[in-house]
Amino acid sequence: MVSTKKPLSNKVKASTSKQTKQSSLLNEVDKAFVSLNQSYKKIKSMTVALSGGVDSVVLLQLLHSLQKKYRFTLNVTHVHHGLSKNADKWVKFCEKLCRDSLVPLDVHYVKLPQKKSLGIEGEARQLRYEKLLQSKSDLVVLAHHADDQAETFLLQLIRGAGVKGLSSMADFDDARKLWRPLLKASRSDIENYAKQHKLKWIEDESNQNIDLDRNFIRSKVLPILKNRFNHIIKVISRSSINLAEAQNLLDDLAKIDLKIYLKSVNYNHKLQVESLNKLSHSRAKNALRYWLEMNDQLMPSKDLLDELLRQVLTAKKDAELKIDLSKDVEIRRYKDEIYIVQKNQNKEKNYEIVWAGESEILLPNGSKLKFKKVKGKGISLEKMKNKKLIISNRKGGEFFKPDSKRPTKKVKQLLQESDLPPWEREFLPLIFIDDELAYVPNYGIEIKFQAKPKETALEVII
Repeated sequence: MVSTKKPLSNKVKASTSKQTKQSSLLNEVDKAFVSLNQSYKKIKSMTVALSGGVDSVVLLQLLHSLQKKYRFTLNVTHVHHGLSKNADKWVKFCEKLCRDSLVPLDVHYVKLPQKKSLGIEGEARQLRYEKLLQSKSDLVVLAHHADDQAETFLLQLIRGAGVKGLSSMADFDDARKLWRPLLKASRSDIENYAKQHKLKWIEDESNQNIDLDRNFIRSKVLPILKNRFNHIIKVISRSSINLAEAQNLLDDLAKIDLKIYLKSVNYNHKLQVESLNKLSHSRAKNALRYWLEMNDQLMPSKDLLDELLRQVLTAKKDAELKIDLSKDVEIRRYKDEIYIVQKNQNKEKNYEIVWAGESEILLPNGSKLKFKKVKGKGISLEKMKNKKLIISNRKGGEFFKPDSKRPTKKVKQLLQESDLPPWEREFLPLIFIDDELAYVPNYGIEIKFQAKPKETALEVII
């Protein structure tokens, strides 16, 4: 029997296919949100990173479409780098778009440092993420797509990255609460969606500058690969996912290798050399890399990591080991441990801060002191009446007696007998009541100022 239905023309077929893709884009984000909401936690708020380009405009429109259905709060953040002469116009565009959509917008103005150790793109990206991660929303949502993933993969390949770098971007970054719902969509899918919905967006003129590596890959390299290999974007995406799984296994191995140590100090800024010395070279490198990452350090090059491990394992206990990790951070060894140390932390060594009742005080070296009222332990509030509590570093000549059964000791001697590294001793905050030493953190409270049982007292925690 012959069908009486007329076959669809090529034009109609193409139109139907395009509409299906556009509707599927919303469906895919919808499914991804439902899945994330079930496996992560109830998501009540999201912040969209809006540049004004087509990708982020489409992302905002998609989430805005889902907002009524799932009743989450939607906010938008735009970061103004000042790199383009049109940067102010982009702010105005984003303001109008958010005003029309009735979505609140936060604009952050940032300035790139004079010395760009990460390059213009790297520094701008770092500052952008710093501002985005200040969001108090449950998630920060980014508009990265499959083509971005392919560009990142090729960039990392050219730079000689390992498994971590080649795994590129995750669709969900639990540690930083970042979500990339468009990571499986292509650039063309997104552009078609924008045109179908008659959306407006801005074009960043710097995207045409092929002196920038990413733009060169986007405009010169990927088109050739796509022409030769039709599914190259999907293939690269699959490779990134496989490498991400491999990296997860390496991280699990590092946790096993450092299990005893990590249980005791929870990713502290110091690491026992013994924990590395027991491992093979490859496993020791993997554990060291993992420890640096857990302390938010940029990954060193392969050569630097090899040299760092060699020196750490071969240096004598009394050797003054000091290795530059970056322009701001160095690795030092003291006795059987290595430390991540901020450079020039002793530039402003002497400080004196009068406590005014704050629950937390930031010290010049970046560490914090926390204060809270407790019962039966800590510094007696009665003994503090009408007196000032002063926080100061050690000047020399201080004496201390926290135990009536033990003799009075010089603080200098006390610290020398401890495991505290020399560069940390000078910055250790001492608590004075007027001009009398009352408390040395981690070492005890002067007898005179110790609270009695059930007495209200002040606990100071470093």
